[in-house]
Amino acid sequence: MTRAITFGTFDLLHYGHMRFLARMREMADRVYVGLASDEIIARNKNRQPFYNYDIRREMLLHTRYVDEVLCHSGPVDGSGRVLIIQQKLDFIRAHGITLVVMGSDWEGEYGYIEPYCEVRYLPRTEGVSTSGILEKKL
Repeated sequence: MTRAITFGTFDLLHYGHMRFLARMREMADRVYVGLASDEIIARNKNRQPFYNYDIRREMLLHTRYVDEVLCHSGPVDGSGRVLIIQQKLDFIRAHGITLVVMGSDWEGEYGYIEPYCEVRYLPRTEGVSTSGILEKKL
């Protein structure tokens, strides 16, 4: 059984997210999302999420792709773009994760996970991003 996880904020869930999750589902029997807490988003992006954690979690669980959402809020123990490392490794061990899937904009950043499970990077959907949507103030 393939168990896959991705990590992210999934704020303003859009068709790029849906396409990513659909591709992930094709690779795995069970799909987990390590969903960033509101506090992590505020610290890392210098803004509050558009939707709070509970709403973002609910939206993900209402898709047909996601089986379980895990609150990603561990202590900062990394540097660069990947600030939380140990909690990711804890999720992998605790849930028997065999595959980590991230967007291509994270390529190479998750090499530290490769001793524990496979890592794949999927191309992003062109023309859509949460930042772009927020800039348009839709």
